[in-house]
Amino acid sequence: MNDENKIQQDELDRLLLINGFLAEPQDGTRKNLIDEIRDAVLDSGKLSISEWVALRDRLKIIERLIPHIDLIIELKAGRRR
Repeated sequence: MNDENKIQQDELDRLLLINGFLAEPQDGTRKNLIDEIRDAVLDSGKLSISEWVALRDRLKIIERLIPHIDLIIELKAGRRR
C-alpha cells in the first residue's frame, strides 16, 4: 500500500467519531448510529426515498473503511502477543 492510500489514525477517528456513532448513550436521550439505522429499517416508512439514498451513501463510506479497520485490529492484536 503506498502512502497516498494510507489513512492516519487521527483522520480515521475524525471520520468515524467512534464514540458518537457506536457508544451506548449515557443519558438515554441520544441514539447511536446503530440504533438509528435499526429504527429506520424497522420502520421503513419513516424515511423518504431521498433519505434512504443518503443513508446508503453514508454506509458506503463506512464500508470502504472496513478494510482499514480490519487492518488496525490485526496490527493491534499482533502487538499484544
